[in-house]
Amino acid sequence: MSLIDSSPQSQQASQPGPLSRVFGDDGFSIDVKLQPEELAQLRELTTRSWIEVIRKAAPDKIDQFVEAGIEGYHRLSHLLDHAAVWTTETRTFASDAVDTIRSFSLFDLFDRECPGYCVCSEMPPYGDLGRARMNWRLVRPGDGMDLGPIHADYWFEAVMDGWSPGPAETIKVKIWIPIYLEQGLTGFSYLPGSHRQRLPFGRTQQSEGHYKPFLNEAELPVPLKTLETPCGTSVIFNYNLVHRGANSNRAKHTRVSMETTLLVPRKRFEERYGDLSAFY
Repeated sequence: MSLIDSSPQSQQASQPGPLSRVFGDDGFSIDVKLQPEELAQLRELTTRSWIEVIRKAAPDKIDQFVEAGIEGYHRLSHLLDHAAVWTTETRTFASDAVDTIRSFSLFDLFDRECPGYCVCSEMPPYGDLGRARMNWRLVRPGDGMDLGPIHADYWFEAVMDGWSPGPAETIKVKIWIPIYLEQGLTGFSYLPGSHRQRLPFGRTQQSEGHYKPFLNEAELPVPLKTLETPCGTSVIFNYNLVHRGANSNRAKHTRVSMETTLLVPRKRFEERYGDLSAFY
Protein backbone atom coordinates (compact mmCIF):
# COMPACT_ATOMS: atom_id res chain seq x y z
CA MET A 1 0.00 0.00 0.00
CA SER A 2 1.39 3.42 -0.95
CA LEU A 3 1.18 6.40 1.35
CA ILE A 4 -0.13 9.81 0.26
CA ASP A 5 1.68 12.84 1.61
CA SER A 6 -1.10 15.05 2.99
CA SER A 7 1.17 17.51 4.77
CA PRO A 8 0.48 21.25 4.31
CA GLN A 9 3.78 21.58 2.44
CA SER A 10 2.76 18.89 -0.05
CA GLN A 11 -0.72 20.38 -0.57
CA GLN A 12 0.76 23.82 -1.10
CA ALA A 13 3.26 22.50 -3.65
CA SER A 14 0.49 20.78 -5.64
CA GLN A 15 -1.65 23.89 -5.95
CA PRO A 16 -1.25 26.17 -8.97
CA GLY A 17 0.76 29.33 -8.36
CA PRO A 18 -0.63 32.85 -8.82
CA LEU A 19 0.87 33.41 -12.26
CA SER A 20 -0.31 30.03 -13.55
CA ARG A 21 -3.84 31.18 -12.65
CA VAL A 22 -3.29 34.46 -14.50
CA PHE A 23 -2.46 32.57 -17.71
CA GLY A 24 -4.73 29.63 -17.00
CA ASP A 25 -8.51 29.26 -16.86
CA ASP A 26 -9.07 31.99 -14.25
CA GLY A 27 -7.21 34.87 -15.88
CA PHE A 28 -6.43 36.37 -12.45
CA SER A 29 -5.15 35.56 -8.98
CA ILE A 30 -6.09 36.92 -5.56
CA ASP A 31 -3.70 34.62 -3.71
CA VAL A 32 -1.14 37.27 -2.74
CA LYS A 33 -1.91 39.72 0.07
CA LEU A 34 0.08 42.65 1.36
CA GLN A 35 1.45 42.28 4.86
CA PRO A 36 -0.45 44.46 7.40
CA GLU A 37 2.52 46.79 7.75
CA GLU A 38 2.77 47.05 3.95
CA LEU A 39 -0.90 48.01 3.64
CA ALA A 40 -0.34 50.62 6.35
CA GLN A 41 2.61 52.01 4.38
CA LEU A 42 0.60 52.08 1.17
CA ARG A 43 -2.22 53.96 2.90
CA GLU A 44 0.27 56.47 4.27
CA LEU A 45 1.91 57.01 0.88
CA THR A 46 -1.44 57.45 -0.87
CA THR A 47 -2.82 59.82 1.72
CA ARG A 48 0.38 61.87 1.59
CA SER A 49 0.13 62.15 -2.20
CA TRP A 50 -3.57 63.06 -1.95
CA ILE A 51 -2.86 65.80 0.58
CA GLU A 52 -0.02 67.26 -1.49
CA VAL A 53 -2.28 67.64 -4.52
CA ILE A 54 -5.08 69.29 -2.51
CA ARG A 55 -2.59 71.60 -0.80
CA LYS A 56 -1.58 72.94 -4.23
CA ALA A 57 -5.12 73.07 -5.66
CA ALA A 58 -6.95 74.47 -2.63
CA PRO A 59 -4.55 75.51 0.15
CA ASP A 60 -7.30 77.34 2.02
CA LYS A 61 -9.34 74.12 2.33
CA ILE A 62 -6.58 71.66 3.18
CA ASP A 63 -7.51 71.46 6.89
CA GLN A 64 -11.05 70.40 6.01
CA PHE A 65 -9.84 67.59 3.79
CA VAL A 66 -7.26 66.38 6.29
CA GLU A 67 -9.96 66.21 8.97
CA ALA A 68 -12.34 64.29 6.66
CA GLY A 69 -9.63 61.85 5.60
CA ILE A 70 -9.21 60.26 2.19
CA GLU A 71 -12.14 57.86 2.78
CA GLY A 72 -14.33 60.89 3.41
CA TYR A 73 -13.14 62.78 0.33
CA HIS A 74 -16.53 62.49 -1.42
CA ARG A 75 -18.17 64.66 1.26
CA LEU A 76 -15.92 67.60 0.29
CA SER A 77 -15.17 66.89 -3.38
CA HIS A 78 -17.60 69.64 -4.43
CA LEU A 79 -15.07 72.14 -3.07
CA LEU A 80 -12.68 71.21 -5.89
CA ASP A 81 -12.88 70.92 -9.65
CA HIS A 82 -12.63 67.14 -9.29
CA ALA A 83 -11.94 66.28 -12.94
CA ALA A 84 -9.36 69.04 -13.37
CA VAL A 85 -7.51 68.30 -10.12
CA TRP A 86 -7.31 64.52 -10.31
CA THR A 87 -5.50 63.92 -13.57
CA THR A 88 -3.51 60.80 -14.34
CA GLU A 89 -0.30 62.66 -13.53
CA THR A 90 -1.45 64.00 -10.15
CA ARG A 91 -2.50 60.46 -9.19
CA THR A 92 0.88 59.01 -10.07
CA PHE A 93 3.16 58.07 -7.18
CA ALA A 94 6.50 59.86 -6.91
CA SER A 95 9.68 57.84 -7.50
CA ASP A 96 10.47 57.41 -3.80
CA ALA A 97 6.97 56.04 -3.17
CA VAL A 98 7.37 53.62 -6.08
CA ASP A 99 10.65 52.41 -4.58
CA THR A 100 8.90 51.73 -1.26
CA ILE A 101 6.03 49.85 -2.91
CA ARG A 102 8.48 47.91 -5.05
CA SER A 103 10.07 46.61 -1.83
CA PHE A 104 6.79 44.95 -0.73
CA SER A 105 6.74 41.15 -0.45
CA LEU A 106 4.28 41.02 -3.38
CA PHE A 107 7.16 41.59 -5.77
CA ASP A 108 9.13 38.62 -4.41
CA LEU A 109 6.85 36.51 -6.61
CA PHE A 110 8.02 38.30 -9.75
CA ASP A 111 11.65 38.46 -8.67
CA ARG A 112 11.52 34.69 -8.26
CA GLU A 113 9.45 33.63 -11.29
CA CYS A 114 10.34 36.21 -13.92
CA PRO A 115 13.68 37.93 -13.37
CA GLY A 116 14.20 40.69 -15.88
CA TYR A 117 10.72 42.17 -15.48
CA CYS A 118 10.19 45.89 -14.92
CA VAL A 119 7.41 48.20 -13.83
CA CYS A 120 6.00 49.68 -17.01
CA SER A 121 6.50 53.40 -17.60
CA GLU A 122 3.70 53.70 -20.17
CA MET A 123 -0.04 54.10 -19.69
CA PRO A 124 -2.05 54.28 -22.93
CA PRO A 125 -3.26 56.75 -24.02
CA TYR A 126 -1.32 59.01 -21.64
CA GLY A 127 2.12 58.17 -22.96
CA ASP A 128 5.43 57.24 -21.43
CA LEU A 129 6.24 58.73 -18.02
CA GLY A 130 9.95 58.01 -18.41
CA ARG A 131 10.08 56.15 -15.09
CA ALA A 132 8.23 53.34 -13.35
CA ARG A 133 4.55 54.24 -13.18
CA MET A 134 2.23 53.36 -10.33
CA ASN A 135 -1.10 55.14 -9.98
CA TRP A 136 -3.79 55.47 -7.36
CA ARG A 137 -7.48 56.24 -7.88
CA LEU A 138 -10.40 57.79 -5.99
CA VAL A 139 -13.93 56.50 -6.63
CA ARG A 140 -16.74 58.37 -4.92
CA PRO A 141 -19.82 56.37 -3.86
CA GLY A 142 -22.17 55.84 -6.79
CA ASP A 143 -20.34 58.29 -9.04
CA GLY A 144 -20.05 56.59 -12.42
CA MET A 145 -17.80 59.34 -13.75
CA ASP A 146 -15.00 58.13 -11.46
CA LEU A 147 -14.90 54.68 -13.07
CA GLY A 148 -13.44 53.74 -16.42
CA PRO A 149 -15.46 51.83 -19.03
CA ILE A 150 -15.72 48.06 -19.24
CA HIS A 151 -12.45 47.05 -20.86
CA ALA A 152 -9.47 44.78 -21.23
CA ASP A 153 -6.32 46.83 -20.72
CA TYR A 154 -4.91 46.01 -24.14
CA TRP A 155 -8.01 47.67 -25.68
CA PHE A 156 -6.56 51.07 -24.75
CA GLU A 157 -3.67 50.24 -27.05
CA ALA A 158 -5.81 48.54 -29.71
CA VAL A 159 -7.96 51.66 -30.28
CA MET A 160 -4.89 53.78 -31.05
CA ASP A 161 -4.03 54.38 -34.69
CA GLY A 162 -1.16 52.20 -35.88
CA TRP A 163 -1.57 49.50 -33.23
CA SER A 164 -0.18 46.10 -34.24
CA PRO A 165 -1.94 42.99 -32.85
CA GLY A 166 1.08 40.68 -33.15
CA PRO A 167 2.68 39.37 -29.93
CA ALA A 168 5.57 41.53 -28.74
CA GLU A 169 8.80 40.35 -27.13
CA THR A 170 7.31 41.29 -23.77
CA ILE A 171 4.03 40.43 -22.11
CA LYS A 172 2.11 42.57 -19.60
CA VAL A 173 0.64 41.66 -16.24
CA LYS A 174 -1.65 44.01 -14.31
CA ILE A 175 -1.83 44.49 -10.55
CA TRP A 176 -4.75 46.20 -8.76
CA ILE A 177 -4.79 46.62 -4.98
CA PRO A 178 -7.71 47.97 -2.92
CA ILE A 179 -6.43 50.40 -0.31
CA TYR A 180 -9.83 51.34 1.12
CA LEU A 181 -13.08 49.70 0.02
CA GLU A 182 -16.40 48.41 1.32
CA GLN A 183 -16.64 44.67 0.76
CA GLY A 184 -19.64 43.76 -1.40
CA LEU A 185 -20.24 47.35 -2.48
CA THR A 186 -17.03 48.55 -4.12
CA GLY A 187 -14.14 46.67 -5.68
CA PHE A 188 -13.12 44.85 -8.86
CA SER A 189 -15.56 43.22 -11.31
CA TYR A 190 -14.57 40.98 -14.21
CA LEU A 191 -16.05 38.94 -17.04
CA PRO A 192 -15.30 35.23 -16.41
CA GLY A 193 -13.25 33.62 -19.16
CA SER A 194 -12.92 36.86 -21.11
CA HIS A 195 -9.11 36.69 -21.31
CA ARG A 196 -9.59 33.88 -23.83
CA GLN A 197 -12.28 35.70 -25.84
CA ARG A 198 -12.28 38.48 -28.42
CA LEU A 199 -15.24 40.74 -27.72
CA PRO A 200 -16.29 43.24 -30.43
CA PHE A 201 -15.37 46.54 -28.77
CA GLY A 202 -15.42 49.93 -30.46
CA ARG A 203 -13.84 53.27 -29.65
CA THR A 204 -15.03 56.74 -28.69
CA GLN A 205 -13.03 59.94 -29.06
CA GLN A 206 -12.39 61.99 -25.93
CA SER A 207 -12.23 65.77 -25.63
CA GLU A 208 -8.44 65.52 -25.27
CA GLY A 209 -8.31 64.00 -28.76
CA HIS A 210 -7.38 60.44 -27.83
CA TYR A 211 -9.63 57.39 -28.02
CA LYS A 212 -11.06 55.12 -25.35
CA PRO A 213 -12.51 51.66 -25.90
CA PHE A 214 -16.24 51.12 -25.64
CA LEU A 215 -18.40 48.04 -25.12
CA ASN A 216 -22.09 48.13 -24.23
CA GLU A 217 -22.68 46.14 -21.05
CA ALA A 218 -25.83 44.70 -22.64
CA GLU A 219 -23.59 42.95 -25.18
CA LEU A 220 -21.69 40.96 -22.55
CA PRO A 221 -22.26 37.19 -22.83
CA VAL A 222 -22.65 36.87 -19.02
CA PRO A 223 -22.86 39.44 -16.21
CA LEU A 224 -19.73 40.79 -14.57
CA LYS A 225 -18.72 39.11 -11.34
CA THR A 226 -17.28 41.05 -8.39
CA LEU A 227 -14.28 39.56 -6.61
CA GLU A 228 -14.07 39.35 -2.84
CA THR A 229 -10.98 41.43 -2.19
CA PRO A 230 -10.30 42.62 1.36
CA CYS A 231 -8.03 45.67 1.52
CA GLY A 232 -4.45 44.77 0.64
CA THR A 233 -5.42 41.93 -1.71
CA SER A 234 -3.22 41.95 -4.82
CA VAL A 235 -5.44 41.27 -7.82
CA ILE A 236 -2.89 40.05 -10.38
CA PHE A 237 -4.61 39.70 -13.73
CA ASN A 238 -4.19 39.01 -17.41
CA TYR A 239 -3.84 42.05 -19.67
CA ASN A 240 -6.64 40.50 -21.80
CA LEU A 241 -9.14 40.15 -18.93
CA VAL A 242 -12.30 42.25 -19.39
CA HIS A 243 -13.10 44.10 -16.18
CA ARG A 244 -14.34 47.30 -14.55
CA GLY A 245 -14.41 48.87 -11.10
CA ALA A 246 -17.38 48.01 -8.90
CA ASN A 247 -19.31 50.79 -7.17
CA SER A 248 -22.65 51.27 -5.43
CA ASN A 249 -24.94 54.08 -4.33
CA ARG A 250 -25.10 52.29 -0.99
CA ALA A 251 -21.39 52.84 -0.36
CA LYS A 252 -20.58 55.31 2.39
CA HIS A 253 -16.87 55.86 1.78
CA THR A 254 -14.58 56.82 -1.07
CA ARG A 255 -12.95 53.76 -2.61
CA VAL A 256 -9.16 54.11 -2.95
CA SER A 257 -7.00 51.72 -4.98
CA MET A 258 -3.66 51.54 -6.76
CA GLU A 259 -2.63 49.85 -9.98
CA THR A 260 0.44 49.18 -12.03
CA THR A 261 1.57 47.18 -15.05
CA LEU A 262 4.56 44.86 -15.17
CA LEU A 263 6.48 44.19 -18.35
CA VAL A 264 8.03 40.71 -18.56
CA PRO A 265 10.15 39.06 -21.25
CA ARG A 266 7.66 36.84 -23.09
CA LYS A 267 10.20 34.03 -23.48
CA ARG A 268 10.54 33.64 -19.71
CA PHE A 269 6.77 33.31 -19.24
CA GLU A 270 6.40 30.90 -22.14
CA GLU A 271 9.14 28.70 -20.71
CA ARG A 272 6.93 28.31 -17.65
CA TYR A 273 3.39 28.46 -19.03
CA GLY A 274 3.60 27.39 -22.69
CA ASP A 275 2.33 29.27 -25.72
CA LEU A 276 1.01 32.71 -24.70
CA SER A 277 0.75 34.21 -28.19
CA ALA A 278 -2.94 35.00 -27.57
CA PHE A 279 -2.03 37.36 -24.72
CA TYR A 280 -0.63 40.88 -24.85
